[in-house]
Amino acid sequence: MHRGAPLGNVGPGPWGSPVPEGRTPTPLREQAGDIVAVVVSYSGPSEGEMRPSFSMTIGTDPGQVAGVSAAFAEFANAHAVPASIRRSVSVALDELLNNTIAHGFAGRGGGAVSIEVELRSDRLCVTLTDNGTPFNPLEMSGPDTALPAEERQIGGLGIHLARRLMDDVAYHRRADRNVVSLAKLLAGGSPAGRGGGRSMDITTRTQNGVTLVVFAGSLDSNTSPKAQQALDGMLAAGARKMVVDCTALDYISSAGLRVLLATAKRLSGAGGALRLFGLNETVREVFDISGFSTILAVFATEPDALKGF
Repeated sequence: MHRGAPLGNVGPGPWGSPVPEGRTPTPLREQAGDIVAVVVSYSGPSEGEMRPSFSMTIGTDPGQVAGVSAAFAEFANAHAVPASIRRSVSVALDELLNNTIAHGFAGRGGGAVSIEVELRSDRLCVTLTDNGTPFNPLEMSGPDTALPAEERQIGGLGIHLARRLMDDVAYHRRADRNVVSLAKLLAGGSPAGRGGGRSMDITTRTQNGVTLVVFAGSLDSNTSPKAQQALDGMLAAGARKMVVDCTALDYISSAGLRVLLATAKRLSGAGGALRLFGLNETVREVFDISGFSTILAVFATEPDALKGF
């Protein structure tokens, strides 16, 4: 399927549908730190069905994005959203929310971002609304994902990943608000699996001079500082050959990619190398979109990764 192909015209309500009768959009409030979460369920505008949905409003603290990730994971698990769909939407949320907080509210004393999620029969829809500086993420030019590792900048992939992982992304400026609408088709998704919104667990062991690192959980904006600190500690202790086991890695965002790229560059500069194995379909897709499949050594299994290392 062509990524980014419009799914339909955008009408007066989110994702091209009018706001259902009896339901009003979540108001934005200036706030410093609290997270306000409201779970709602309402009748669809035409089918007469009950559509599972929820909404949250957060402030400008980047740490609140972790709460959104956890709430979305709980919602997705409760409604049997296919694991691949949940992972892709989780990455998009991490990217876009962090971008809004970092750039949309720079130099301001406060701000708010509302997140509305609706599960339809054929797609999962998300609307992000903020009262920050006007900014259309769809106008950002894509990064050069063909550059080799030594020429890659540490960053600049977030919006590119969000756009490519979704089936539809639209932007509008309404009533002094930035409104970004996302949609991910459900057809063809892998079976539902619980996960997401987890803290990162990191374990290590050494085998024949190779440091094996196991990542379990989600490697995103919330957990990447912990991962970077752990990998830095291994490098400081003399690790030069490193293999990362990704079999328990639920998903990875651009923050996690930055950790891997920085580590690979440091290892290469010290005469070592980084290898990875066990990527699930969503992590593999993120690697393919970002070009990391060609600049990092990725293997199918642990024996493959260790062979000849």
